[in-house]
Amino acid sequence: MTKSNIGVIERLSILREPKERKLLVAVILAFLSLVIIELQLPLLPVLSDTFMGQILCSDGTKNISTGLLIGLISAYIFYILIDYLPRKRRDKKTIELLDSLISSILDAYVRCRIFGHETAISHVDKSTLNESWLNDQKTILKNNNSKFLPLKFAMQTAYIRIEDFRHTLPLAVSLSPEHALQWLIIIDKIRLMAESYGEEVNIPREVQHLVDLDIEDNPIRLYKSTLNLRFLEIVEQADAWLKLTQSATNKSIRPR
Repeated sequence: MTKSNIGVIERLSILREPKERKLLVAVILAFLSLVIIELQLPLLPVLSDTFMGQILCSDGTKNISTGLLIGLISAYIFYILIDYLPRKRRDKKTIELLDSLISSILDAYVRCRIFGHETAISHVDKSTLNESWLNDQKTILKNNNSKFLPLKFAMQTAYIRIEDFRHTLPLAVSLSPEHALQWLIIIDKIRLMAESYGEEVNIPREVQHLVDLDIEDNPIRLYKSTLNLRFLEIVEQADAWLKLTQSATNKSIRPR
């Protein structure tokens, strides 16, 4: 998507936000009022030769009204250029950063690499943060059909990234109270999975082929089930975060 397209979307987002729509309507009415004043249309017959008619036609009333309306329109233009558009761009970049952090856990699970937890945030695969993939994973995890190694690598990444999640809470707060609450829930789920780090049991070579099976002979059955549950909770909260950010894009990220 080009920068010009992004700019158009940001401008059109004004029409989706109740507060911004009201401001825009007020400015349009102010502009129309200014046009009417400058056209100096004739008074209605009922106001001719009346005290109210004299006030409306006086130069003082015209100058004061014109000045106020021009000031209102100018203030709105400065608000859009100085506050609204920069805020929208800042919020968009903030969401992209937080999305990358969540994707780092999902990416470690999908790509299943020994050193996946060392992947820089800027290089994680964010394609996993989509509704279709998350729903598919929820089905797999609820049926306990996940693999042990992907869960292990996701757990290692959660252990490495837990402080990053905690330190980025102020960014979620800057978006809205709803984003802050959801981010706190995500932090809690990441913490629970990170707590499983270091609890692994030794797996004898002769039973290593059983680690992905939900049977009694699996030496890490309980441990894998715990990781499966913790990752399922993370996926569910990632889906909730995705829906929240998409809803915020279609409406307003935060009232002001």
